[in-house]
Amino acid sequence: MNPTLRDQLKQLEKQHKKSIGKVRTKPKKRKSEVLTEDDLRTLMGVDRPVYRRAKGGAWRNR
Repeated sequence: MNPTLRDQLKQLEKQHKKSIGKVRTKPKKRKSEVLTEDDLRTLMGVDRPVYRRAKGGAWRNR
């Protein structure tokens, strides 16, 4: 009688145990980005001019 597929797989695993081993790789960690205080101010737009709507167009608020 022919062995079942499951039995055949078990026999193959025993014969080739070293080559079938699972390979686990650790996920690569991203480096956290270090920003200076000036970079953060630029990103938030602190140093940009502020304009307000007023009669006669947009005026810069100082």
